[in-house]
Amino acid sequence: MGILPRVGILGVLAGVSAFAAHSAHARYLPAGETLPGLRVDGDAVNGPVRALVESHAEALRSRKVHLKSDKGDDLGEATLGELGVKVDQDEVISRATRLGHDGDFLARAEVAERAARGEIDVPLTKTVETAPFVQWIARYKESLDAPPASARLDLEHRTVIPEKSGRYLDAFGAVAALERAMNDPSAKEIVVPFAAVPPRVTSDFVSKLDVHEVLGTFDTWFSRTGDQKRRGANIDVGASKLDGVVLMPGEISSFNAIVGDRSEENGFQRSWEIYKGEMVEGVGGGTCQVASTLHAAAFFGGLEVLERLPHSRPSAYIPMGLDSTVVYPIVDLKLRNPHSFPVVIHAKTDGLKLTIQLLGAGRPTKVTFAREVQGTKPWPRKVEEDPKLTGNLVRVKQHGIKGFRVKRTRTVTFEDGRKKVESNIDTYPPTTEIYAVPPGFDESKLPPLPTDEDTDASSSSSSKPAVAATDAAPVATDVTYVDAPGAHAPTTAQKAPEKSLTLTR
Repeated sequence: MGILPRVGILGVLAGVSAFAAHSAHARYLPAGETLPGLRVDGDAVNGPVRALVESHAEALRSRKVHLKSDKGDDLGEATLGELGVKVDQDEVISRATRLGHDGDFLARAEVAERAARGEIDVPLTKTVETAPFVQWIARYKESLDAPPASARLDLEHRTVIPEKSGRYLDAFGAVAALERAMNDPSAKEIVVPFAAVPPRVTSDFVSKLDVHEVLGTFDTWFSRTGDQKRRGANIDVGASKLDGVVLMPGEISSFNAIVGDRSEENGFQRSWEIYKGEMVEGVGGGTCQVASTLHAAAFFGGLEVLERLPHSRPSAYIPMGLDSTVVYPIVDLKLRNPHSFPVVIHAKTDGLKLTIQLLGAGRPTKVTFAREVQGTKPWPRKVEEDPKLTGNLVRVKQHGIKGFRVKRTRTVTFEDGRKKVESNIDTYPPTTEIYAVPPGFDESKLPPLPTDEDTDASSSSSSKPAVAATDAAPVATDVTYVDAPGAHAPTTAQKAPEKSLTLTR
């Protein structure tokens, strides 16, 4: 056979192949968005694929589920969309429309045959955006979380108060539970897991503690009469929450974490307290005295004071420089046990006395507290008109107390003779004198305010008491001064503290 006939046969075969390929393409890959018979998320595509994907994505996100904790706590109802479930619709559409258009001819033909038999189903691309879900369940975290409670010593009865395990909402486990519900169309409920947290100190450990030595101790006094009755009850509660707490070597303790929220649910009552420089009625008044007494005991017990703020005015129950103000949850007293053995707090009230001791296996330090008043500042005055007052009756809402600048020094002497000296400055701003007067009252009748010279002179000698504005000879003798509730006249220690003070314990 010649060359020309051979070429003719090859041309015919090539034409037949091309025709067959064109026919197969028309059969297996028809024009349109997707292959015939293709399914998306379980449903056949019978129209625009985007409409089907959008419909299924919306159905998923609008599906409601009920949430509860693994302890049965009701956490409410929400849609999967509200909890952060998302669908990447463009990705689903892209995968659906690419099928049958990728790979060689035979591979595309095989995909088309499978799609026609209903064997190919393109799933939704679902994800969980964790931030919305974590924010949603965080509203329940504070009420459902429970910190572990270490075992404590009941020093009065020489018994052990058992420990309690805590629990914390497991955010990662909660996200995993949401993902399972997202992928299970029949899921109507999500169980949010909580992780158990063991206590750090067990009953067995506490029962073997050596607490024969007193490292540091301090007493303060308070009243239970009149409007001080509820304040005294709060001191009882605060002391009871501290009593028996064990501080392990190197451990940092937080007064706010131990005592907890100053709320009626936590056992505290409404009482007078300092807020923004003025006496107001709030829940938990008196806990600052507990914190101050603990600070003083820790100060003399050689503990490290990591966080502590003085009050906005000198306290009547404790020397300046040894007090510590606390406001839950932002202002705290934090201590660290630097000793090589556990330290136990023993706090109790006996009548009108609050005593806090630190107990342990030894007493490796001796501590000296030195205080020096370096400067004072006169108090300002605020006058408010009260339409309920008449004539020359003036109600003293708050007595003025001068401000102080105080240098504190702690000298810690160790058993081997080494000494560590710590110094810092405490500043007590002046306490504003507040008078309520009748409308139109002549303010010139009020006592004169102190000057810088008056306050400096009054603090230069411990034998010369300071003169409060309401104690000074008034310009007008016909004015009657009456203390408002909570406005207690300052003590000598608040008006004229000793310029220098040294205590060794």
